Amino acid sequence: MTRLCVLLLALSATAAAAQEVAVIPSQNAGAVSFLDAGTGSIRATVPLPGKPAAVAVDGPRGRAYVVAVEPGRLHVLDLLTAQTLRVMDLPGAPFGVAANPASGLVYVSDWQAAQLLEIDPATGEILRRFATGPAPSGIAVSEDGALLVTAERDADSLSLIDTATGAALAQVAVGVHPFGITLHGGRAFTADVMGNTVSVVDLATRSLIATIPVGERPYAIAFAGGKGFVTNQYGESVSVFDAGSLEVQATVTVGEYPEGIAATADGRRILVANWFSDTLSILDAQSLALLDEVALPEGPRGFGSFIGGSP
Repeated sequence: MTRLCVLLLALSATAAAAQEVAVIPSQNAGAVSFLDAGTGSIRATVPLPGKPAAVAVDGPRGRAYVVAVEPGRLHVLDLLTAQTLRVMDLPGAPFGVAANPASGLVYVSDWQAAQLLEIDPATGEILRRFATGPAPSGIAVSEDGALLVTAERDADSLSLIDTATGAALAQVAVGVHPFGITLHGGRAFTADVMGNTVSVVDLATRSLIATIPVGERPYAIAFAGGKGFVTNQYGESVSVFDAGSLEVQATVTVGEYPEGIAATADGRRILVANWFSDTLSILDAQSLALLDEVALPEGPRGFGSFIGGSP
């Protein structure tokens, strides 16, 4: 490979990384911050009233979806301009949100009615409702868009749903009060808030295959560089485990009451939203060193998949 080709590849990778956007809702401030995921620099901060907490970023479509829990609204935001494109009033008590990477449809968990709402963000129409166990919280969708998984906090379980038919495929018992959920390597990982564990479910066999001890009050999970990263609310830390062996490798100190966590696409950085210290911690995914602390509006939570590449 020529020197020119190497240079062009490097420039292309740098440009792609520069276009990755992190979208962090700040519940107490009633605001949403848009940051460069690679550098942590803030591109824009926009008001969003009603205690925004959960977020899903659809990078290919250039959209961010934020749930404001107090009025029960879903906000559709442009990923590049940070402008509001649509606001939808939702029934019940909406909280968790996820975007289907294949179809572009959006799913929102309704704690009150124990259901998931399937929404067309282009029209604001609720297309279908999927029954779940009590208090559905975090939601995850498989890369091919075929499988929808939600953590059911008050049932100590997770549900698997076929997105094509709407059929409930399985309900799998996990740890105590699962909240955040992430799919990785054919498995579902739930952060069990009251169990101080991460439950690992094999999606093929639909069975619990492991339980990982982590810090106090785990909340959400991200993966990068062959490792899993778990925020521990009460521990002011992130637990790190090997994604293959599931063995815990380290505990890293971050800000106060860490909640939302996500990895950049290149697997180099882990971003952690610290609710009580009003900061975003940026970690090196390999060395686990703290690279930066970014000040954010009061009460950043970032619950969900909050990083995505802009189109």
